[in-house]
Amino acid sequence: MLKKGLLVLAIFALVATGAFAQMQMSYGGGVLFDMSLGNGVAYDGTEFMSTSNNSFGVYGFYDVGYAEIDIYFSYGVGTIESDTTKIVGSAGSKNQLDMSLTQIGFTLLGKYPINLGAFTLFPCIGIGYNLVLSAEQDGRSFSDAGDLSQLGILGGVGIDFPLSESMFIRGQALFQVRLPSKVMSDFISNSVFDTTLGFGPRIKIGVGFHL
Repeated sequence: MLKKGLLVLAIFALVATGAFAQMQMSYGGGVLFDMSLGNGVAYDGTEFMSTSNNSFGVYGFYDVGYAEIDIYFSYGVGTIESDTTKIVGSAGSKNQLDMSLTQIGFTLLGKYPINLGAFTLFPCIGIGYNLVLSAEQDGRSFSDAGDLSQLGILGGVGIDFPLSESMFIRGQALFQVRLPSKVMSDFISNSVFDTTLGFGPRIKIGVGFHL
């Protein structure tokens, strides 16, 4: 999944930077909050296992007018919860695994800038890849932390407030749908279970500079 996710991002990045090379370019960075909920496992339409990952981090971006590429580094607090009583009744059990994660991510967004005078609004949509570098639970490291990595689809809106001719503040509010990680996909292999999608917001605030 890692190779496929990075390959898709690389192809789109090359197309975007080539197609919009003549547009006004900018760069910058800031802070982000990323929340992912719901990725899990279901039986006959009933989800009995789910995950969450609340991440805080920093990011840098490069903007070519109608496309934005960014890279971020974040720390996440995650859980994997299971409640098999939902599918087998009193014979089931409830469990929760808490984790801490370090992650690096890559995002490519297509955007459409709308100049409204005092600020610029831009609807945007794209793809992202969240690569888990390490994961720990009670001080013990996961040997296959990369299997928690995920490919996602994002959409939302951003806004640029100019501070000067060359400097601006950028805010973005995105909603993300994340595909199942390898951990979840492996869990359901050759079984009657199904994986469920993840979802949640990503909020970014930063400062940018026109080239």
